Amino acid sequence: MKKTLLGYCIYLCIFSHDALSKEIFTVEHMKQYLTKENPYIYTAVGQQYIDEARIRSAEGDFDTRLSVAYDQKEYPISTGEFSDISLNKPTENGTEFIVGYRKAEGIQEYNNIKTGNEGELRLGVKVPVFSLLNNMNERKYTLDSAKINATRSAFESQNNLRNLYTHIVTSYYQLLYYSEVLKLEKRLLHKATKRDRFIEKRVRSGDLADVALLESKQQIINREQRVLRTKNSYIQALQTFLKYMNLSKKEFDGKYALPSLKILKKEKIIFHNVISQALKRRPDLKALESQRTKLDLDTAYNSVSAYPKLNLFAYGVHDIQYGEGIKVGLQFDIPLERRSYKGKRVEIQKGMSQIEEEKNRLLLELKTNLSNLMYALDIVNQNIELGEKETKIVESLEEAENKKYEVGSSDLFQINQREIRTLEVKKKQLEYHLNALVIQQEIKKEMGEGMTL
Repeated sequence: MKKTLLGYCIYLCIFSHDALSKEIFTVEHMKQYLTKENPYIYTAVGQQYIDEARIRSAEGDFDTRLSVAYDQKEYPISTGEFSDISLNKPTENGTEFIVGYRKAEGIQEYNNIKTGNEGELRLGVKVPVFSLLNNMNERKYTLDSAKINATRSAFESQNNLRNLYTHIVTSYYQLLYYSEVLKLEKRLLHKATKRDRFIEKRVRSGDLADVALLESKQQIINREQRVLRTKNSYIQALQTFLKYMNLSKKEFDGKYALPSLKILKKEKIIFHNVISQALKRRPDLKALESQRTKLDLDTAYNSVSAYPKLNLFAYGVHDIQYGEGIKVGLQFDIPLERRSYKGKRVEIQKGMSQIEEEKNRLLLELKTNLSNLMYALDIVNQNIELGEKETKIVESLEEAENKKYEVGSSDLFQINQREIRTLEVKKKQLEYHLNALVIQQEIKKEMGEGMTL
């Protein structure tokens, strides 16, 4: 007997030391696992990195280009040789500069070029007149579009993280709930096993009939089944949560312990503050503003289409043998019907209207959702207060029923009913705490709170 007691004490000491050596896993601990290396996180923000890379690609339109050309021909009545090497530098306002060297010998039918034996140096400029006046051209439009898309993508990533984070935190609260319910079910089983020993002694002494022991064994089996069902729910909740953390169960169990659901902080939230903060923070609203900015850019780019395409160019040359020269030119092009310009203008106007209505819809849903959530939170908090009173009552009734059973004025069925009722009330109270935390997290999500990388 002494050895058994000593072994039990040693077990308790080892278990207590192991529990104390673990960290209590809180919401703050999640952040060290919710990084870009986490597949759920990267999936939520991956498009942002792609769109940021496209800015670099669009900047390539302004790269200096090296061009080399060589042409040699020997026709029946003409021969010629032409070589050209040049650097072309486009600028953001649409103007292009060129500097190079070329040499032409013989007849150049297509180029109409003739140089001295040592070739010529040339310097030129091409000016798109109306693009320059409107400060808009295709290259600038492509680059600015890429920047706006990257900004919008960043807001959309924040929105994805906002929704994902709420889902993960909710799964964490559900895990704590099942952990607490499992403890309740184990306590219920412990009561039955403890009472079974008492019943067994009374049956042996002849104070109770053998059937009382059978009823007790059946009650234990029933409660063992309840523990197994709850344990299955707990394990599933744990595995669901750990997949978001990208952690194994063995690693989690070896390092962390779970807190009680009831001790988690309940926050007081003011409706007026919630609305004002949501309007400032919501990334989906900011993403809509980015779409509006993109349509403003489309408007500016389309406005250039209202004018003819007018390019002026001038080249100055210095022939090493013959001296200087100059060439000027003009290119003029205009679509007479201008259907592309008119159609794009209507398209942009419709897009602006759609964005405005989408914003109105989001604001309406935001205010409605927050109003409903605030009301639901108030009801849950009232239920928590009532639940505390109910818990004290059922515990007192259970205790009274146990005393009646000990003196023989009650039976196992009544005891079982009282204990089950106590468990259900405590379980309902846990559900209220879970709902309060989940609603709080939903309010934070509606306010635009989330996580940052």
